Amino acid sequence: MASISERRKKAEDYIYKVMNLLDPSGANAKIYKNRFSSMTDTEFDKYMKEFLNNDDKQFYLEIIEYERDLTLENIQKCADFMKVPLMERIAIPYVTGDKKTVVVSPYPVPVGYIHEKRLQQTLMKKSAGSTKIDERSALTGQVVGHDKNARNSDLETYSLATVGANEALREFFGPRADNVYAKRQMISDIQKNGYVSLGDLELRDPYNKISLNTFNTYYYLQGLSTNLITKLDSIPGPKKNE
Repeated sequence: MASISERRKKAEDYIYKVMNLLDPSGANAKIYKNRFSSMTDTEFDKYMKEFLNNDDKQFYLEIIEYERDLTLENIQKCADFMKVPLMERIAIPYVTGDKKTVVVSPYPVPVGYIHEKRLQQTLMKKSAGSTKIDERSALTGQVVGHDKNARNSDLETYSLATVGANEALREFFGPRADNVYAKRQMISDIQKNGYVSLGDLELRDPYNKISLNTFNTYYYLQGLSTNLITKLDSIPGPKKNE
């Protein structure tokens, strides 16, 4: 079995190598050299045992912005030395909900720990909610007032876009948002048939989008012509049967 001195030298060399790969200036390696140089072999052995048995103890890298930044190239070099893969294929079990048929990312993606902190306004359990969508803004068609918590939040939208839930986005930003014509179609189909299909709704006509019409009008008020609703150089007005 290797002596304490031999194990110490091996551990120190490894730490200094990692620090120098992440910070080629050598400043971080010097910090740890100064710290360890004042320790006896017994103190160093005790220090490393405490480190290995306590997940809260870490080795920290000190950086100075625009002077000695941490770069992706140096992270890759260090990861290769430590034999830590930065790119892996990940399983996405919630796509199918079937444990026997798990979807896996087609390409390797970056993996790592994300240090997240719950926002103050985020609740573990909602204590209030809205079941109505009657109060709406005349300019945007967005739910407001007592019904505003029925809207799709920004974070929910980002999550849907991230997982590629395009059909859900079409629904949430179409008949369930400011497309009043498609909304009437949806409610009518549900009342008559008990169900509705997005394929049966008129979703592509920009005339039916309140927010888009408002946005287009603001452009015209500034003397700018757009093709968001009508052809360029056309004055916005009631929809004409073509």
